[in-house]
Amino acid sequence: MAKFSVRVSTGEALGAGTWNKIAISIVGTRGETPPLRLDHAGKEFSAGAVEDFQLEFPQDVGAVLLLRVHKAPLLLPVPVGAVARDAWFCRWFQLTPPRGAPLRFPCYQWLEGAGSLALRAGAAKVSWADDHPILRQQRQEELQARQDSYHWKTYSPGWPHCLDEKSVKDLDLNIKYSVMKNSCFYLKVSSAFMELKLKGLLDRKGPWKSLNEMRRMLNFRKTPAAEYVFKHWQEDAFFASQFLNGLNPVLIRRCRHLPENFPVTDDMVAPVLGPGTSLQAELERGSLFLVDHGILSGIRTNVVNGKPQFSAAPMTLLFQRPGGGPLLPLAIQLSQTPGPNSPIFLPSDNRWDWLLAKTWVRNAEFSVHEAVTHLLHTHLLPEVFTLATLHQLPHCHPLFKSTGIGIGGFSELIQRNMEQLSYSVLCLPEDIRARGVEDIPNYYYRDDGLQIWGVPSALETREALVQYVTMVIFNCSAKHYAVSAGQFDSCVWMPNLPPTMQLPPPTSKGQTRPEGFLATLPPVNATCDIIIALWILSKEPGDQRPLGTYPEEHFMEEAPQQSITAFQSRLAQISKDIRERNQRLSLPYTYLDPPLIENSVSI
Repeated sequence: MAKFSVRVSTGEALGAGTWNKIAISIVGTRGETPPLRLDHAGKEFSAGAVEDFQLEFPQDVGAVLLLRVHKAPLLLPVPVGAVARDAWFCRWFQLTPPRGAPLRFPCYQWLEGAGSLALRAGAAKVSWADDHPILRQQRQEELQARQDSYHWKTYSPGWPHCLDEKSVKDLDLNIKYSVMKNSCFYLKVSSAFMELKLKGLLDRKGPWKSLNEMRRMLNFRKTPAAEYVFKHWQEDAFFASQFLNGLNPVLIRRCRHLPENFPVTDDMVAPVLGPGTSLQAELERGSLFLVDHGILSGIRTNVVNGKPQFSAAPMTLLFQRPGGGPLLPLAIQLSQTPGPNSPIFLPSDNRWDWLLAKTWVRNAEFSVHEAVTHLLHTHLLPEVFTLATLHQLPHCHPLFKSTGIGIGGFSELIQRNMEQLSYSVLCLPEDIRARGVEDIPNYYYRDDGLQIWGVPSALETREALVQYVTMVIFNCSAKHYAVSAGQFDSCVWMPNLPPTMQLPPPTSKGQTRPEGFLATLPPVNATCDIIIALWILSKEPGDQRPLGTYPEEHFMEEAPQQSITAFQSRLAQISKDIRERNQRLSLPYTYLDPPLIENSVSI
């Protein structure tokens, strides 16, 4: 008789336990046992339980290759409150053979309804390392099952392909939010809507009465960063700094030649550049930078409260004084077509003209950020990576063990960016070099991001593969947090990041008044809607898993465990350095602090 000891660990999440019958089959080099029921007196497989079972069977199956898990409903009536399909979250099995060391079989999956699942011991294996036909067959069967379960579809022409499911309700339990996370999410949404409804703001379609009235929104959810934005939003230095460390720090690039459709002259910028220099001299010195929102040119706009909204495609020229000092705006043109109806706005202009021009730029930042930098680069593309991983890599593979313009305008923006999107844009070191911003001071997104990136385009070498995997991990974790976590901080004082504009861009100077500036901004209800949405999207609702933490123990070998420990140690040092630097900053940059970064896109 062969005797095995079996230890089973059930997850701690709400609903992780099961009343179903659980059995296992042991697959070895000499055969396979029949299903062996895991049963003893009392209730098994409660949430959080770790239980031991003793099994005996007559044949010797040889060296263990696989563990098959069988789940079936009880023949007896299920207890009151139990779910018919009775999902079970299994963490792992541990099998101790008559001779030899224990074998750990990681699972970390929901098993829903009746069925079977084949598990391997916790060693990572690429395809060529499978040295037994049974293992090769299991790999192919797992991939085929996943390809049968997860299908591609085109959500909208020009968009990346995505998962073919009609709604979140249809998703497999293993790719849904946890019950706790889902509950926290909807509780936060409900409380936010109720609060602003009781204040009489949520349903008010008219314009804000004054900038002072808008301060009521700051009482919605106060953060130190939001308070800083409110105090400094009109300042030129803060306006420029947001291109470096705001929620969209990926557009600024060094300007060596002024675009032909942006005819800035020396006389225009002399008050900021100062004596003894010129535009050409500063272009050659490399101290000028450009932010071009040309992708918005001609984009279709939305209708809000029955009124058509407006958009601009501005160009912004910035100046970094050699030897130090803040980055400053030099000139803003609100369209891609120069001429008498598209003046170039300057810091020396009327206060309200200049403030309105900067506000149009901030509205363009909102549109490009939400559609391209956030939605496309850190949600839609990561979904492509995820679905491709599910289709092509089995559970035992090493990579599996780490893991204003309306919808029409958004769709257009995504299509336009997809046409020009390159691999280098997604690789932070290459993107920094391409934009020529390696040495611009106080660019904390670059500094912190490069530390987290951490490693040196066809995948023909191991180094190229490492870069590709790093790109996927960075975009799904650090970059997503960097462009997502600051949304509420930047937008709760709405004039700093207006989601829509109710009047067209100005076509001449000297016409803007305070009342006109106010009338251009979003109405009260649209302000409330977007601030609630960005508050939800900026704050992790629960069940957080910071970068570098792996509660699911997929790796059993010593080498990857040492790599994980080294990675965690490096992240801890990066966090220490960031927090020490932030103590010296009037506005700390926290959006790439490792303990705050999620392991993957999670909200």
